[in-house]
Amino acid sequence: MWSPFYWYYEIRYDEAYSQKLPTRVVLEVLEDIPVLQKKDNQAFCNQEGFPWIDILAVNSDNGNYGRPESFNSESVNLIAVVGSKSAPENEALYMALLTEIAEKINWELISEEGDDNQE
Repeated sequence: MWSPFYWYYEIRYDEAYSQKLPTRVVLEVLEDIPVLQKKDNQAFCNQEGFPWIDILAVNSDNGNYGRPESFNSESVNLIAVVGSKSAPENEALYMALLTEIAEKINWELISEEGDDNQE
């Protein structure tokens, strides 16, 4: 998905979403990041002073999610991230943060592209 307003990222093991980690492990990693705060069961946002970001740790079906059980799962195979493009220079902050998260759980970080590969 591409948007002129938001950056979309995924942290996952591979394109098949084939590896699941215990939810508690993923949440511990996210809770240990000083610029993030927990806002819901498996959802995080930025602390004041860090650019707007929204992070969901979910158990997805091929990258799709949205049912209530996705946000209350025993395992996670996707961390979905949305960040604001209102200040383009913030992308470097997002990338540093998300790379750190991906490295801690040994997954890959990808930027989602649109159908026309605009990003």
